[in-house]
Amino acid sequence: MADEDMLRRWMAVLVDYAVDWDRTFESRPDYFTQEYWYLFAGCLTQHWNGTPLTVSAACQVMKSGSNRTREDRIKRAVMDGYLEKRRGGDDGRTLYVVPTPRLEALMRGHLSRTLDNARKALA
Repeated sequence: MADEDMLRRWMAVLVDYAVDWDRTFESRPDYFTQEYWYLFAGCLTQHWNGTPLTVSAACQVMKSGSNRTREDRIKRAVMDGYLEKRRGGDDGRTLYVVPTPRLEALMRGHLSRTLDNARKALA
């Protein structure tokens, strides 16, 4: 088990992570970390993997809310320019959710800053 000093430093990293998330999304309460982290991380990861999420799969990666609430989150993120919906698949009827360049840049910045802070804190 980690000693108390290491746990304190790790806790500071996690708090810093949440604070940086809030700053990244302009401290908007409608982009609360828990509600959007799984959606944005899932969409970005699958986009980077070349296998974008369908709307249904994007709803499934979120951990809270009804299906309607999850779809509303996607809709809000699309309206605010963080995600976009694209048609694809063999027949063009599949609807994918992909990060916009804006979201990708914000997430890269957030992940880079918080990774650097974690490395410093845990060194």
